[in-house]
Amino acid sequence: MPPGVDEVAAIGAAAPAASPTRADLVLLVSDSTRELSVAELNMLLHVTRAHPNVVVVQTKTDLVADWRAVAERNRQHLADAGLPAALIPVSATLRLRAAVADDHQLNAESGFPVLIARLRRDMADKTGRLAQASVGMIARTVVEQLAAPLRAELESQEAEEQSGPISRLHAAQREVDELRRCSTRWQNTLADEMADLISDVEYDLRDRTRQILHMVDDAFDTADPQVSWDTFQEWLERSLVEAVEANHEWLVQRCDWTARRVAGNFARYGYDVLPPWSMTVPDDLGDRLPEIERPMIDRFTASQKLFTGMKGSYGGMLMFGLASTLAGMPMINPFSIGIGALFGGKSIRDEGKQLLRRRQAIVKTAIQRHVDDVFVRTTKDCRDTARQVQRMLRDHFTVLTEELQEAIVQSFRTAKQDADTEAALRDQRQREIRLKMTRLAALYEQAQQLTGARPAPARLEPRA
Repeated sequence: MPPGVDEVAAIGAAAPAASPTRADLVLLVSDSTRELSVAELNMLLHVTRAHPNVVVVQTKTDLVADWRAVAERNRQHLADAGLPAALIPVSATLRLRAAVADDHQLNAESGFPVLIARLRRDMADKTGRLAQASVGMIARTVVEQLAAPLRAELESQEAEEQSGPISRLHAAQREVDELRRCSTRWQNTLADEMADLISDVEYDLRDRTRQILHMVDDAFDTADPQVSWDTFQEWLERSLVEAVEANHEWLVQRCDWTARRVAGNFARYGYDVLPPWSMTVPDDLGDRLPEIERPMIDRFTASQKLFTGMKGSYGGMLMFGLASTLAGMPMINPFSIGIGALFGGKSIRDEGKQLLRRRQAIVKTAIQRHVDDVFVRTTKDCRDTARQVQRMLRDHFTVLTEELQEAIVQSFRTAKQDADTEAALRDQRQREIRLKMTRLAALYEQAQQLTGARPAPARLEPRA
């Protein structure tokens, strides 16, 4: 190996020499000025996989005072890396001086006698060591070739455990939990929306009837019910029918919107879940409304006018007749008669106004009672319709939930059975793989013991 080289490029260039298939002994030269680098240790790991006889030669011991500490640390690095390589410190300078001076003690200090002895021993036992190395290499190669597919299969099964039947089982469990939450959501949505619907529809009808009553009050502040009742009755009936139809139309729209709102909770299941029926405004709403009865209106007959006029004219004529007698005139005279006629006319007009206000009040009260009756009946119909729709929606979505639950539970059962079967087969196969890998590891240990070599750093045991 290249002496004293630690650069990555230089070691990479020396990599072809790191496969000494025909070498008797591999020497890695490193000086004492530094410890073994990571690149050198990696190269030694690569070399020892193909050759058992590896020696690390630590040079320049004459230049470094603490070369023994460096050598000890290098031996520790080799032991930590699991490398069966010996480390021999040497000094070429001391070797040359010993040769010149023929100094045997200095030659021993140079470390070369130990290195030469190691070379001679390895060369003398070349055949036996070569056989041991061949056996160890063949055993390791065969074991690794047999263990590689087993290890790959084991890792593949562990990966499939996360994406196979177990994952489908977890997905089915999540679907069951989601359906349970969906069932709670749609029931709460239906109850809340129907409560809001009844309140809003009742308020809408109350607002429409209140507007009609305002128009009635404005109309009969000046109109005479005795004259305009027929025309007004036709308008009132038409207005009430229009108000009730508009209210029912809004009820239908809100029921449809509520059904879609509840169905929105099932959107994740990917199909139409709306009920097959739909609401419409009944055609006989006008016939359902109660008929308004003509209120009892007092008429101002001719006899009543005559009687009222006589009472007013008598009082006026008597009052002014008595006053005229003081002037020497008779009680009944043209002046008192004229005054009596004026008073009689005024009495007739005042009585007519009072009767008109009474008729207007009677009509307003009668219309108020009729509108309240229409409101009560229509509100009852709306409430009954809303409750009927709520029951139909509840029954429809309950059946839908049961169908989904049955399908999801069946899917969950199937996934659980598949997961249990797959888990049993996978566990059995993993036990077989671990048993085979354990046997391969034991076989490799036996081969290494037969060759007398130290086991190479290789992981053959299966992972727990």
